[in-house]
Amino acid sequence: MNPRRILIVEDDQIQNDVLANFLRKDGDEVVSAYSLKEAEVLFAPDIALVVLDVMLPDGNGIDFLRSIRRISNVPVIMLTALDDDYTKIQTFDLKADEYVDKPVSPQVMTRRIHAFLDRIYGTRQETCLFGFRFDFQKYMVTDEAGLEIKMTRKEMDIIRFLMDNHGQIVSRDSLITNLWGCDYESEERAIDTHIKNIRKKLHPELILTVKGVGYRLNM
Repeated sequence: MNPRRILIVEDDQIQNDVLANFLRKDGDEVVSAYSLKEAEVLFAPDIALVVLDVMLPDGNGIDFLRSIRRISNVPVIMLTALDDDYTKIQTFDLKADEYVDKPVSPQVMTRRIHAFLDRIYGTRQETCLFGFRFDFQKYMVTDEAGLEIKMTRKEMDIIRFLMDNHGQIVSRDSLITNLWGCDYESEERAIDTHIKNIRKKLHPELILTVKGVGYRLNM
């Protein structure tokens, strides 16, 4: 599956660039606009999602939303510090899909965007993390040079399950139940062995241990 192309329209260059970098790290393709004029030039039919600030230096994001809706039903997430019902009602009347109040951390916004896109387009079969590209359809991992890292099917299943939990802590029992089934009788140490091998092959901090609780993916 090709990377999903996201247009971020935000005049605060630091906020725009930080969010863009988080999304690119996870395998998305991002184009950034810092003004209404730039957004109008960069908007294209292959855009999968628009993150749109309301207040822009050369105009109003609501006007851009209005122009988008004349030609496209692309999902649009409004992003603004304006906390008034009138603005929110305007955006929803123009078929905005979601409204996010600032400030919001780039980590939270990235997760929100991915969850939203997965609902709209389906879960991605490919993603990037720690410089590695994971293709869960082919059960393949490649490094930044495009070289394949040999992984077992179970190792890939563990990574995918942790990834689907979006960095939340997952217990050993949950891993065993979901990946081996309730009748799996081997000791929990089997999980530790698989995760040790994943860390050795990829990165020692890819999967973090939460002592006495379980594991989480370092996303």
